[in-house]
Amino acid sequence: MAQAAKSFGERYGPWVLVTGASAGIGREFARQLAARGLNLVLVARRAGLLEELATELAQQHRIDTRTLALDLSSEAALAPLLATLDTLDIGLLVNNAGAPSYHGHFSARHWEDIEATLHFNTRLQLRLIHHLLPALLQRSRGGVIQVSSITGHTPVPYMAEYAACKAYQLALGESLHFELRERGVDVLVLSPGATRSERVSFGMEPAQVVDEALAALGKRPSLLPGRGNRWRAFRYRHLNSRRRALWRMGLFQRGRLRPPPG
Repeated sequence: MAQAAKSFGERYGPWVLVTGASAGIGREFARQLAARGLNLVLVARRAGLLEELATELAQQHRIDTRTLALDLSSEAALAPLLATLDTLDIGLLVNNAGAPSYHGHFSARHWEDIEATLHFNTRLQLRLIHHLLPALLQRSRGGVIQVSSITGHTPVPYMAEYAACKAYQLALGESLHFELRERGVDVLVLSPGATRSERVSFGMEPAQVVDEALAALGKRPSLLPGRGNRWRAFRYRHLNSRRRALWRMGLFQRGRLRPPPG
C-alpha cells in the first residue's frame, strides 16, 4: 500500500487542486488524496469548513495545505485562484465544483441563473484545465479528474441546461483523454449518479465514488461509478432508441414537477 501511494504521488503530486472541497465528493477526494501523501489546495466558498478540513488532514497525514475561500460563480474569483496556482507545482486537478442541478421548467428560468450554470459547469472547468495544462505537459506527467454526472449520458427534460453542461464535460474530458494520454497526462471523466451529501440523503457513499475514480485514473477515459448507474446509462444509451429514452426520461421528470408557471 505504501509503495502504491508513493507511485501515485510521484505521478500526480506534489500538489493537488480540489475545487468544491468543503463537502460531498470534493471533501472525500481531499481525504483520500491526503492519505496518499499529496499536498492540497482546497477551494470552496465556506472558509470555516475548508480550514477545519485542512487542519485535520495536515495533522493526520503530515501534508501541506492551502485554502482559498472563493465563490467560483464569480469571474473575479479566478484571478486570485490562478495566481496561487502559479506558485505551486500542481500535478492533479480535481475539477469538482459546479452549479447545483435545477429541476423545473426551462421557460421559468431567469437568464442570469442559466448563465451561472453555464459558467460554473463549463467555462470555469475549461479555464482551469487550460491554465494548468502547459505545466503538466512540460513535466509529461499529471492528471485531470473532470466531475460530470450521469445526467450527461442522456437528455433530461426539465433539467435541460444542466444535462447539456454535463454532456459537454463528458465530451470534453473523453476527447482530452485521447489527445493527452501519449503525452503523459491522464484525463478521467467521473459521472456519479445520486451521491450522499448535505443536500442528498440517498445514493452511493462519496468514499465509494472516489475509490472507483482514483482506481480508474490513468486506465480509462470515463467512469460511471456503481453497477446500478452503469446499467441505467447503458439502458438509456443502447437498449432504447434515443427518442424512446428521451420520452421515458421526460415523463419521469414531468411527474416530479409542480404545474408550469403562468
